[in-house]
Amino acid sequence: MSKYFSDAVDQAIEAIYYTYDREKAAAAVQPLADAANAGDGDAAYILSRCVSGPQYSWKYHPFQANDEAAEHLVRQSILQGSAMGVLGAMRCGLFSPEMEEAMRAHYPTLRHAWEAVYEKAEAGCLFAMNMIGNTYFWLDIVRIEGKGPEDFPSKEAFGQYLRESELKCIPWFQRAFEGGMGFAGQNLYNLYDDGDDGTFEPDKIKALAVARLGAEKGYPNWQERYANAIAKEEGRAQEALDLYFAAAKQGQLSSWFYIGRAFQEGKLVPKDCVQAMKCYELGLQDPGQVGCANRAGELLFLGKDGVRQDYGRAVQLFEQARAYENTWGNDMLGICYLFGYGCQRDPARALMLFQEVDYTSDLKNYGLGIIYTEGLGVPADIKKGVERLQKAPDYAPAQEALLRFKKNLFGKWVRR
Repeated sequence: MSKYFSDAVDQAIEAIYYTYDREKAAAAVQPLADAANAGDGDAAYILSRCVSGPQYSWKYHPFQANDEAAEHLVRQSILQGSAMGVLGAMRCGLFSPEMEEAMRAHYPTLRHAWEAVYEKAEAGCLFAMNMIGNTYFWLDIVRIEGKGPEDFPSKEAFGQYLRESELKCIPWFQRAFEGGMGFAGQNLYNLYDDGDDGTFEPDKIKALAVARLGAEKGYPNWQERYANAIAKEEGRAQEALDLYFAAAKQGQLSSWFYIGRAFQEGKLVPKDCVQAMKCYELGLQDPGQVGCANRAGELLFLGKDGVRQDYGRAVQLFEQARAYENTWGNDMLGICYLFGYGCQRDPARALMLFQEVDYTSDLKNYGLGIIYTEGLGVPADIKKGVERLQKAPDYAPAQEALLRFKKNLFGKWVRR
């Protein structure tokens, strides 16, 4: 028997928002679609969240973003009488005059729709609690209550109303977060961490407390966030690593980066680059994990400590990171293009990659030294190239390249 909504909706909310289980979340989609097609507006609304992207649930749920489908489902939910759809449409900018008119077939006013969700929240529905919290956090409550500056004796009084309204989000977010909805902690954390100009000063201690509570509740994304917060605190690195392990085991793919890095560096666990590579590959199940792409690419580029050198795969991984505008591996990628390691030789692209970043490294200096001394895609400039090679005194290939040049009687660098 359903507790708050229909069985399909209650079960979907449980699977998608109160657990971190990809299979359960995926299994909830078809029953939602069936219920929505049968006229269940709440099912249509929850389904709209599934196709709106990972920011509306958990990053690693198996949902594909489809903005057009999401908008259609939100409108459908209102037409089918979902109060949640009404509040959701307000939040995502879809509550047009047409939708407001459609709402009135089920709710006379916005306040009536809000009260329908509020009733579910009061009855214990965590998802509804988070929705009510959001109406305060984003100040949608102002429109819901039909208030405006003209309803207050002064501008200051209206400002006070806004401040008091926004802060009413806190207990609702707290109840939902503590009750088992990890997603509900996000805006609570943001409120404390960022503050709100003129309303709420940032409170980093309370923000950290939110992250700690999420970690204690076993929410994997919060385990990772709290680990990130404490990792550099003296004496807490091992505690952070334990949290990364716990998060990764629950499917938080991004945590494999931190575990892999620990094995690669060998400070908290015995150095094991083969194991590090395995961790990075697990993290790469999320193609957006640029940290895993870069570190795995580095191990494959270097080809040591038990990891077989594979320039082709390294190039793929560095390019994958660059697709997300990350240039950490540009020096290694530039060397690959300069000499044709694992890719078509392209000195011009190598030069672009070296020039794209402002960091210095032996590889970058070596690469630029070769480009300038050999005139690869630029006018040859031995002096400029030698200066670059000299900036990599501990890199053997650079020092070997220097042996090909000498100063003549006039102090000019020339080839030997």
